[in-house]
Amino acid sequence: MTARIQYLHQVIAQPDFWNNPSRAYEVLQEIEYSIFYKHQKYQRWCSILEDIKAALELLELSADEQLWQEVQSNLTQLQQELETAEIRQLLSDPHDHKGALLTITAEVDGADAQYWASMLLHMYWRWGKSHNYPKATIIHWM
Repeated sequence: MTARIQYLHQVIAQPDFWNNPSRAYEVLQEIEYSIFYKHQKYQRWCSILEDIKAALELLELSADEQLWQEVQSNLTQLQQELETAEIRQLLSDPHDHKGALLTITAEVDGADAQYWASMLLHMYWRWGKSHNYPKATIIHWM
């Protein structure tokens, strides 16, 4: 991330940077996202970790069921946020904002193969919907 920000700062330093306003806007948006959004997320995760550490230190002194549940809740929340961040990072290539077409077929005739293919289709479709891909649609169903 630091290397990319340094590169973007070099791009901004070019004398002809503002000659292309749409490109300048894109670069500034990327910098804002990289610096502010990612930094805020990182700070949030550090804060959650600090809360967990403090709670665990208190739990070493005396057992408290409510505090233990809070630790578990914070760990679950942190895990979910990190998994989401990992998926977003995996899908951060410049071409990843474009659509994709997924074809699932049952290569063998038979009810079991067709049932398995339909299960996979619905699993992928539900995953797309649950991860805020609003254009996840089933184009053709047999």
